[in-house]
Amino acid sequence: MGYLKIIFYGLLAFVERHPIFTLALVAVGVFAPALFKVAGWIILGILLAIVVLVAIGSLRLRRMRQQMEEQMRQGGFSGGGFGNMGGFGNMGGANGMTLEELVRRMQAEADARRQGTASTNNTTTSSPKSEKRVNDKVGDYVDFEEVE
Repeated sequence: MGYLKIIFYGLLAFVERHPIFTLALVAVGVFAPALFKVAGWIILGILLAIVVLVAIGSLRLRRMRQQMEEQMRQGGFSGGGFGNMGGFGNMGGANGMTLEELVRRMQAEADARRQGTASTNNTTTSSPKSEKRVNDKVGDYVDFEEVE
C-alpha cells in the first residue's frame, strides 16, 4: 500500500510540474487512441535517453576522479586525500621546508618589518598629540594633526 501511495504522489508531482505536457498526453489519449502507443514509446525513449546520459556522466566523473588521484600521487602527495600529506613538508608555498624553517623565516620577516617601521618612526618628528596613547581603547576618538 505504501508503494502505491509513493507512485501516486510521484505522478501527482509530475502533473503539478508539467501541466501542459500532461494535458497534451491526456488529449492524445482521448482523441487519438492509436497515437497514444506512439506517445508512450516517445516517453519511454526520453526516459531511456535520460538514463543513458546519467550513466555517461557518472562514468566521466569517475574517470576524472581517478585522473585527479593519479595527478596527486605524481605530485608527491601520498594517498588520494589530504590526510597523509606528510606534515608541512609538502605545503605548496613552503617549497619542501620543515615547520621549524618556516617559523624561522616568518620570524625573520616580521623582525625586518618591525625594524623598518622603527627606523621610519625615528626619522619623522611627530607631535605628542599625534601619537596614540597606550590606554586609548579601539574606537575612542583620538585627536591628531595632519602632517603635510
